[in-house]
Amino acid sequence: MTSKRNRRSENRCRYYVRREAKRRGWDLPHLSRGGDVLEEQEIEAYFPDIGLQGDRPDFLFCLFGDPSIIVEAKNEPGKLEQARKQAESYADKINALGNYSIKVAVGAAGEEDRGFEIGVSFLARQGWIPLTSHGFALTTFPSKTEVEIALKANDASTKVSVPSQAEFVDAAIETSRILRTAKIEAPLRPKVIGALVLAMYQGAVDTSPGKALSSVNFLVETAINNALNMTQENRVKLKDVLHLSSADFNRLALFVGRIVNILKRLNVRSVIHTDTDFLGMFYEAFLRYGYDNKALGIVFTPRHITRMCVELIGVSARDRVIDIAAETGGFLVAAFDSMIQQARSPAETEKIKESIIGFDTNPTVWGLSMLNMFFRGDGKSHIYNKSCFDEDGFSLVYRQCTKALLNPPFSQDEEPEYLFIDRAMDALEPGGLLAVVVYASILADTTHNTWRQRFALKHKLLATISLPEDLFYPTAAPTSIVVAEAHVPLSPVDRVFMARIWNDGYEKLKGKRVERAGSQIGEVVSQFHTFIEGKPVYSELVTVIQGSDLLS
Repeated sequence: MTSKRNRRSENRCRYYVRREAKRRGWDLPHLSRGGDVLEEQEIEAYFPDIGLQGDRPDFLFCLFGDPSIIVEAKNEPGKLEQARKQAESYADKINALGNYSIKVAVGAAGEEDRGFEIGVSFLARQGWIPLTSHGFALTTFPSKTEVEIALKANDASTKVSVPSQAEFVDAAIETSRILRTAKIEAPLRPKVIGALVLAMYQGAVDTSPGKALSSVNFLVETAINNALNMTQENRVKLKDVLHLSSADFNRLALFVGRIVNILKRLNVRSVIHTDTDFLGMFYEAFLRYGYDNKALGIVFTPRHITRMCVELIGVSARDRVIDIAAETGGFLVAAFDSMIQQARSPAETEKIKESIIGFDTNPTVWGLSMLNMFFRGDGKSHIYNKSCFDEDGFSLVYRQCTKALLNPPFSQDEEPEYLFIDRAMDALEPGGLLAVVVYASILADTTHNTWRQRFALKHKLLATISLPEDLFYPTAAPTSIVVAEAHVPLSPVDRVFMARIWNDGYEKLKGKRVERAGSQIGEVVSQFHTFIEGKPVYSELVTVIQGSDLLS
């Protein structure tokens, strides 16, 4: 009975391998039918000269028809290393005969309750060692591209493939389901993700039920203690924000392993060291599709829109950038990445680290924005766990910034959107630029007519860009980007750039927003820069009007 049960578990692990391989771009049909995969007895039947002598690895994956990866699956999480060693042994046996060369071995182990995990080895000059990207071992099935890069490099390194939006969404939905099963209260769930991502960034989490929470807390504290340039006040506050107490999270200990394995599936440690906003993208998916974001009262701006806003106002290495409602820091991350790419010296890089400013009142959200900057090697950023409307703190940035980025909280009766826009303009020096994502109604309805007139008397409206209505799906929110120049009144002879984007590179499909071709963002950004230079604009997406049309 036991052997049958183990065999069923092993079959489930084999099914997991097939699912992950398909997700990473492998074709699962038999080689004879145009696929990439052979299973057990199929291997020697198809390659009689492969040299296995009756041994049956679980899978052989072929790249361009050539044997490339040996895979062995085991039925328990504790057997991952055993599975990987056995896959390496099979590969050694094939290599010894000399007809084929196998340099990638994959071990997989696990079961449904505790989750599955994967380890990848590469045969280098010194023998079998973990296949790495950015210095960290791959923790999911390698994609075809990753294998090709590894074989060309031949040094056990590759370039990790950044997860797609769909992969982030699937992982976020699965994680949310686990947290609900663990009965973690909704406002505490984002804290769990932040703590686990930071813990995994620091090292290997001990997922044993009796040690899981203490392991996560220890790794989190170690990472924060090791952070360069972080103030002691912020260290203490960040540790408190991310600490998983046994009182609130006692049931979570049983599920930590499953969540860790989901994050491993995204190669979290390697991907964080790319220029991808991993935490922001995962949280965007987590809060959009697996969580009621009203519990935190925040709106997560899609990453491609934060980058668009940075490009619109031309953030440079010389700027001082502020977001007065920073959330997880999506705008600040986009600005920081752009500025660092332009840095010409170590001194300029250090100056940039002093030039990012943010405010957010929610301690958990503040902690996530701090983490986002921390993952970019920056502990200096001035992100305050305060309201931008409190004079304490804001007085330090009044008229001190050159660029502002913002997506104000929606539907707050006490602090409506236009107050955030006015406050952001207060932070800018004369001639400074703002890019803000707003509900489209603020630009047209009668309720905001007085505010619009008052704004035009103080500041110059440069552009309004309408965005797809499903941008914030599942929330229906017609939105626009407004670009304005601070403390320079709009005159009747000024021109205003107006555009409409129907295709932002995503579309709604089966309850999710997924990538599609034909994004109009690049064209609109390019046309706006042409407009700013005073040159004629030629695009069906754009209309240019006179300031007099808005002032009348």
